[in-house]
Amino acid sequence: MNKQNISTTISGDLIVTHLTGKITTNDVNEWFVGFEQACQQFISEGRTFKLLVDRKGYIPDHFSVQKAWKDKFFNKQLLQHTQAIAFLLEEGQIMNYLEQSNQTESVKFFADHEQALQWLMEYSI
Repeated sequence: MNKQNISTTISGDLIVTHLTGKITTNDVNEWFVGFEQACQQFISEGRTFKLLVDRKGYIPDHFSVQKAWKDKFFNKQLLQHTQAIAFLLEEGQIMNYLEQSNQTESVKFFADHEQALQWLMEYSI
C-alpha cells in the first residue's frame, strides 16, 4: 500500500483525510489512528472542524473493509464536532445513491476536489 493513499492533514479548521487505492482492513485501522488524532486535537480544545473525506479511487479488497471503515468513521463523538463534511468520490451509481439518500445541508458529495474544497471553505454554520 502506498502510504500517500492513507493520510490525514490539518489546515486551519479543515481536516483533509485520504483513503484511496486498494484498501485492506489493516489500512483502514492504520488510517483511523491518524484521522482520530487529527480530530482529537479539535475535540480536546472544544473546537469544531470541517472535513474533506477523499475516497476517490477507493477499492476495498474485501466487503469487510467497507464495514470496518463505516464502523470507525461514523463515530458519534468525532462527528458531533464537525461543521460540514464533503466526500470526494468517483462519479457513478454509488455517488448518485449517496447524494439522494445521505446529502444534507452540512454533508455533500463531490467528484471534483476543487468544488469540494470551495464548498467547505464557503460553508458557515
